[in-house]
Formats: sequence, C-alpha cells, structure tokens
Amino acid sequence: MSATIWNNNYSFIKDEVKAMIVDRTAIFQNREHAAHLLGERLMVYKNADAVVVAVSGGGIHIGAYLAKLLQLRLEVIPCRKIKHPADEQKTIGAVSAEAVVFHEEEHNIPQDYIYHQIQLMQHAIQRQCKRYHKETLRQLLEDRIIILVDDLVMTGDTMLASIRTIRNYGPLEIIVAVPIVTPEGTRAIADEMDKILYLTIEPQPMGRVYKDFPDVAQEEVLEILRKSRSRTNPGEEFWSN
Repeated sequence: MSATIWNNNYSFIKDEVKAMIVDRTAIFQNREHAAHLLGERLMVYKNADAVVVAVSGGGIHIGAYLAKLLQLRLEVIPCRKIKHPADEQKTIGAVSAEAVVFHEEEHNIPQDYIYHQIQLMQHAIQRQCKRYHKETLRQLLEDRIIILVDDLVMTGDTMLASIRTIRNYGPLEIIVAVPIVTPEGTRAIADEMDKILYLTIEPQPMGRVYKDFPDVAQEEVLEILRKSRSRTNPGEEFWSN
C-alpha cells in the first residue's frame, strides 16, 4: 500500500511551528493547540462520512477538538505499550484489540514475560472497549473514512497496532493525523496507512514537545466521549459498565 504524506505546507502553520521550534521551550502549548493547527488541514472532511478515532488517552484531546471542528463522531481505540522488563522508559511493542506489535530484535527478553504482558493488556483492552463503545468498533468504523489521531508518533508501535486493528474492520481509508512524528515512527507505519498529516518531523523530539502535557486518566476519556456524543448523537445512552 502506498501512502500519501502531507506535511506543514501551509505557510502560516509552517511559520508558527518554526517559531516554536526555535524557542525550544515547547513546540506546542498543549494538545488542543496542536489540534487547532491540524484542523486547518482537515476541513475537507467536515461533515463527511468519517469518524475521528483517538489512540488511547494521549489522542483524546486532539480527537475531541477535531471531531467538534469537523462535526464528526469521536471514538477511542485502546492501545497499550509493552515495556522492557529492565527499563520502563523503553518499549518493546504494543497491544491493541486485534493486533500485537513486537520488536523482533528483543530476542533476549523471556518469552513468558512477553506472553504474560500481552495477556494482561488484552484483557484490560477488552474491558476498556466495553466501557467506551455501545456498539462494536466494526459497526462504528466499517466502510468509513477513519481519521486516526494521537499526540505524538515516536516509535510507531501504538499507532501501528491501532492501524492493524482498524484495518480488520474494513474502513474505506485510514488517515493518520498527528502533530509531530519521527522518521522512525513514520517508516514504521508507512506501508499500512493511506495518508498521514503531520505538522513537523523531528529525529529525536526528546525535549518538551508540549508545554502543558498532563496524563489522561480513563475517567477523563469517558467524560470527553460523553460530551462529544451528546453533541453528535443527542439522547444516546452512554455505555459505561
């Protein structure tokens, strides 16, 4: 599959992002600020037969902003990173509802650790899906354009696992929209997405990408989904068992 790659060609977006990169304190003020910049490039999808899908908690604020701007339904795809047993700062893969991504070069890690982590994460993801979705994701995403969003693509593990799960549901097209990517992350997902929109690409964005970057709890994700669905589907009962 060949991917179409958009970047920050709009001059006013390019200038603003460049100014923030020169400052080096933070590229974006917060996730909503990044979503605002992305939204300018996605207006062609306003009121389209499309769904904005946020990757786990990190993408929910960006997804909520874009869904409201584009007048589209918002959904969440749970995805979890597999952490290295000896270094929690390092990830060795990711798990989503129907996909597992694992770095084959990590051959020295005990197989029972990997198996146990995958099992734990799959069970947790199943529980999350029941809380987030009244219908199945297949019913929600089949034959639709998917705008898949996150706050950052570093290794590409979680995005790749999310793409593979969504691809199983038969979407018309998967468009990845993220504020910042690395070359490594882009290469990891290039063959499995249809298009990607990013604002800037940084080889090693190890500094503060966002000035304000709080963790996102599951209850916050649920509340954002409630508000979004009350806008797009008035009277819809929210599934939260």
